[in-house]
Amino acid sequence: MPRKFSWFIFFIIVSSTASAGLLFIPYSVTKVIDWGYPTGSGHGLSQFNSYYTQPVEFPWRSHTQEIFLNISVERGTISIQMLGVKEFKFYLNGDPYAYYWEVENITTFTTSIQITPPFQSNIVLLFYAEEYPLVEEDGILYWSELKVSYIRYASSYGLFFFGVAVILISSYGYRRYKWR
Repeated sequence: MPRKFSWFIFFIIVSSTASAGLLFIPYSVTKVIDWGYPTGSGHGLSQFNSYYTQPVEFPWRSHTQEIFLNISVERGTISIQMLGVKEFKFYLNGDPYAYYWEVENITTFTTSIQITPPFQSNIVLLFYAEEYPLVEEDGILYWSELKVSYIRYASSYGLFFFGVAVILISSYGYRRYKWR
């Protein structure tokens, strides 16, 4: 008697393999958040706008997190702090807060920040002015390049294919062995 479910078994094998691969094999992700254009006019820093924020999101099950910063300041100096969302709210309210990383009074700065242990949520990079230009109308003109890289797992797709595999295996078992 020939097998009736050869394509069915093929789809079970494909969905099971896809599920295992997506759940357990990590892949690298690199996002360029800020391309390095001058930021003096659009969201620059001045005496009237003393800080600028850049949110960075790290997804669930991401590891080997790294932030690459390349900053160049022309008029004045700036400082950079890395905060959690809760600490940023404390900063806005004027309450005491704790930061994860900080560098102060920079004009040119290039670094890669390794985040350990891995952070599983949003981080806010806070750029704030330390020293302003002499002319009040001028803002601080700076160039920033910001790249985020991490290794992550495709958990949502893996769980989807796992669900498909469970449904197909259950259906195959019911048809093949007439489970009752």
